[in-house]
Amino acid sequence: MTTQTAQRAITTAFIADDPTSIVLVPWETATTPGGGRSMVPGTPRAAQTFKLIPMTFDQRPTVTAGGVERIIDYTLLGEWDSVGEVWDRFDLGDETEYFLVVAIAPGHGYEKKYLCERHLYQDGVA
Repeated sequence: MTTQTAQRAITTAFIADDPTSIVLVPWETATTPGGGRSMVPGTPRAAQTFKLIPMTFDQRPTVTAGGVERIIDYTLLGEWDSVGEVWDRFDLGDETEYFLVVAIAPGHGYEKKYLCERHLYQDGVA
């Protein structure tokens, strides 16, 4: 067994310990009738299994006393062949929040790490 094969097996086992099935949805730029631009959802990718890891342990409320949203960072750990891009979004079936991929770390050939931010839907609008 090569080192890379062993590292892939370790990543797979780590994800399988607490897996989450996620459908990443790419968001694309579209031209509005007035000539402006807006972001619109593209075709969802096939469901994939990831491990969603909070980057810090924080028990503060998601919304401050002044009503300001606190963005919380997560790492979305995928297997080496997972498919995702910056600006992909996903939710976990909760209509109050969504996650946005803001960066992708080098995968080293055995895993992919997507840096994500958790956001709140404001009055049902993303």
